[in-house]
Amino acid sequence: MNTTINISLPKEMYKDAKKLMSDKHYSSVSELMRDALRRLLQQKRITENGFTEEFEDLVLKSAAEPEENDIVLETDEDIHNYFLHLKVPSKKK
Repeated sequence: MNTTINISLPKEMYKDAKKLMSDKHYSSVSELMRDALRRLLQQKRITENGFTEEFEDLVLKSAAEPEENDIVLETDEDIHNYFLHLKVPSKKK
């Protein structure tokens, strides 16, 4: 359910908003304003590292895992096979 609000903009700002709407392919000035507001609201949830809190938690959890659990892609072939076939090379002893 949407709530309708009205805002007043200086003519030049409205003109700039209409141009941006067209340039960025928004369907309306309202959609442009919703997107801008979403981005402002989301900034609060971005960490100082530029991640969302959830993603940063995953990064920190991964960083805390023992190094012996890491998979090391040592050659171009290892890298190619991993991304092409999702083959993980066997651990070298």
